[in-house]
Formats: sequence, C-alpha cells, structure tokens
Amino acid sequence: DKNDPNINLSKTSFSDLRPLNILVQSHMSHRSCLCVYHESINLLLKALSKQIQCPDLNTLQTFSLALVCDEEDEKLIDQKKEIKWYQWILNEGLAKKQEFNGTIQQCLADLQEKIKPFLWHVFIKRQQASYFEQMKSSTNDETVCLQVDFSEDFRMDIQDAIQGSYYSKKSVSLFTSHVWCSSQGFSFVYVLDNCTHDKYCISTILDQLFDEIKKKFKNLQNLHVFSDGAAQQFKQRFLFRNLCRLADLFQIELSWHYFATSHGKGVVDGLGATVKRLVYSAILAGQHCNSAADFVVIAKSKTNAIEISEIKQHFIDDSMAKMEPIFKSVKPIPETKKNSFN
Repeated sequence: DKNDPNINLSKTSFSDLRPLNILVQSHMSHRSCLCVYHESINLLLKALSKQIQCPDLNTLQTFSLALVCDEEDEKLIDQKKEIKWYQWILNEGLAKKQEFNGTIQQCLADLQEKIKPFLWHVFIKRQQASYFEQMKSSTNDETVCLQVDFSEDFRMDIQDAIQGSYYSKKSVSLFTSHVWCSSQGFSFVYVLDNCTHDKYCISTILDQLFDEIKKKFKNLQNLHVFSDGAAQQFKQRFLFRNLCRLADLFQIELSWHYFATSHGKGVVDGLGATVKRLVYSAILAGQHCNSAADFVVIAKSKTNAIEISEIKQHFIDDSMAKMEPIFKSVKPIPETKKNSFN
C-alpha cells in the first residue's frame, strides 16, 4: 500500500514483484482506429466498474454476455454518488473525447441508451465477419474472394532534410488488395501520386486490378469483394453503378460486401504497412523517393511477395473522360450509409 509509511521497497524488488498484467509504460502499444460503438460502451464500463462490484462490468466480453448485474448487488449501489466518465462525441465534424460529470444513475442511463445500437452493431459485425470467413474457405478456380482498402497516404521523407523542407513533403496514395483462391493468395498494391481517393481513381484501379485477377484465374466466374464502408470511396452510388459495368466488361458475377463500421481491418492493412516500412527504411539508408514511380521502384527491389504497380495520372484522366457521362446519370440511393450490405 503506497499510503503505508512503514513499507520500504527497493526499485529492483518493486520491479520483480510487478504483476504480469501491469505493463511498463514504454512497452505499451498505441491503440488507434477503434470502433466508436465498442469504445463508447467500454468508457462507460470503466467508470461504472470502479463503483459497482459486478464482474460483468470488467470487460466488454463479459458485459456482452450479461447486460445486467444481480438485483441484490444493485440495491447496494449509491446511485446518487457523483462520478466522471468519458465519451467520444462529434464536434463540428471532428471526433473528440469529452469528460462528463454526473451521478452513477446518469451514467447508467447513458449506458442503457447505447445498449440497443451496440448489440445491433455487434450482431452485424459478427455476421459479416462470419460470412467473410465462409467466402474465403469456399474459394476455387471459379470463385475468388478479394479484400480491398486504401492505406493511409505515405508522406515521402528525405534523409538529412533541412528544416524548411518539413512542410513541403509530398504524399503518395496506396490502394491495397489481397486475393484468396483455395490455398493460394495474391497481394497487390497500387501507388498513385493522386491522393484524392475519388471515384475516378477507384474506377481506374479496379479496371487494372480485375484485369490482373482475370489473367490469373482464366475460369473465373464469381468475384466476392470485401471492403470497409467508407462513403467517399466504396459505399456510394457511383461504385454501385460501376460494378454493373465491371461485371459486364469481365463477364463475371460480381458482388461487393461491406464490413461493419470500424471492423474492416485485415491482411490489406498489413500490406500497406509492410510496403511503407520497406520504402521508409530505404529512405533512411539514403535512397530518394519523390514520386509514386520512385516508391514503386524501391518497393519492388525490396520484396517479390507483393505485386506493386503505379497508376499514372493519364490513366485516371482517361477514366474520368469515360466514366463522367455514366456517373452523371446515377441517381441518389436513399439511406446508403445507414444500411448494412452483406
């Protein structure tokens, strides 16, 4: 007990006696890109678990299995006691972690309000994840499973750069994808100087990606694509219309599936991280990377396990000229963002 003045403990003994579940701060990982539904519940549970002696409040897993504590325990709770808790809120379009102060009863009311959408979100997440695993395990020469995503843009650095260059660094965009077919797997990364991630970039990339897949699988008949639900990139009417064109162009049955919000992470995230780490290591060793073309040359020299290609701007311009008349005729689809497609 830190309040006991009679205890004299050396730093070595303190370190040796440290429980394994108590991590040294320097060894703790930085957790980011968490699901807002799960983290909102988790933050409420953290505050309540300090006041309510109920094992079901210790973790999200136990809370999901048992949403209420025993009635006898609830009678012992001083619901008027003042506590503080945190929640993620949107403020002018920006996510912010805000502190709230109130009674245990108010915190419980906040938790109760979030339970229904949380359980629906968990259901959707598990159903879509289960379907994804089912599709991967049922692939063959005729049916292929594909996951796609945009990696975070790579900011091109320079070794021994002067101070004035910090704000003039350029970025490249990375589109990552992985194909499952029986026991085989193929990874693709497309690199662009264009960082807009707009519908014309995506159309250009999908044309080239589907062409590569068709070359590898001559008997391809069904292609199941999985991605996150980013509205700017994938979950929008222009992609829906483009899928019809791509299905006709490549003579395949084409379906697109969306993971639950904030649960689209997978092998594609590892592809982006791997390629960027290889290029960044080369930059630290003195190599110059000033464009998507440079990025591709360096990345290809470091790995053969990933097929890496550049998408030049003139291909995107050609796609814009071809697709703009088609996209102009596409009508809005109500509640696209709200619905879960599987």
